[in-house]
Amino acid sequence: MKSLVSRRFCLVIVILSIAGSAMAAGGLKTHTLQGKINDISMLRAKIIDKIDQAVEMRHYLAERLDELRVEIRSEQITAGVYTHQAALQNLRIRYNLTLIQSLQAYMSLIDERVHYFQTGNARLKFLIDQIHDDLAIIGILEDMQIKNLIERIDLVLNEFNPEMQKPVINLARIRLLPTEYVWENICLKEN
Repeated sequence: MKSLVSRRFCLVIVILSIAGSAMAAGGLKTHTLQGKINDISMLRAKIIDKIDQAVEMRHYLAERLDELRVEIRSEQITAGVYTHQAALQNLRIRYNLTLIQSLQAYMSLIDERVHYFQTGNARLKFLIDQIHDDLAIIGILEDMQIKNLIERIDLVLNEFNPEMQKPVINLARIRLLPTEYVWENICLKEN
């Protein structure tokens, strides 16, 4: 009888230790995933900050572009300038066309960056949603599934974290449109 009790006692201890190990592993998984949620949330806040900066910068540049367009129209009427060649001969118009060229290039780069950050933000939100789903069923998830999720999260974090240190636009990537294009498509069109 003592032997049977002792075997049952040993069996209970083994079962409890296995269950305890599983609960500890589940707790570790939960802790790791919660840490990733925090990392993603901090990165998303930085991305939203970058988007806000970029949108504010673009708005400012658009206002300057409108002001330059008005100046060109005023000078166009005052000086009787109606061709691209005549516009290039007028120093004020030529200077404003060059400024518009630069502003449009900056705005295009800003638009690209905003799109990039919005896409990144959506990817990160998807990952957070996936973590929440996985946390709901953490007990039945395989370690490999969680490891794969964490690796995907780390890839996205490693892509976007360095971008947070960079300026919104990279002037080395600027592409200027020809002044003729600016003249024909911006300055000759009605507001």
